[in-house]
Amino acid sequence: MPTKTAQGPGFSQPDEIVGAITTFINSSVMAHGHPVDPDEDLEQAGIDSMALLKILLFIEAEFGFWMPDEDLVEENTASARALANYIRQRRNPSY
Repeated sequence: MPTKTAQGPGFSQPDEIVGAITTFINSSVMAHGHPVDPDEDLEQAGIDSMALLKILLFIEAEFGFWMPDEDLVEENTASARALANYIRQRRNPSY
């Protein structure tokens, strides 16, 4: 089954981006029974550097770009919503 890309219709709305990231984190990173919500601080939820790398690989696969080191700051990586905001800004610099 093909994955959706940032250019595809599945990720046209901000809430869809947040939902995709949150779903990935909860299904592939977090322990069952300990889900995070879109605004929860990922570091406080237990996301370490290896888990963040897994999330970045998901972003690369789904949205078609890699987050450069200079963009890996707390403002962009604090939560699923912060990551989604970064993705939206990257896709539409005038946002």
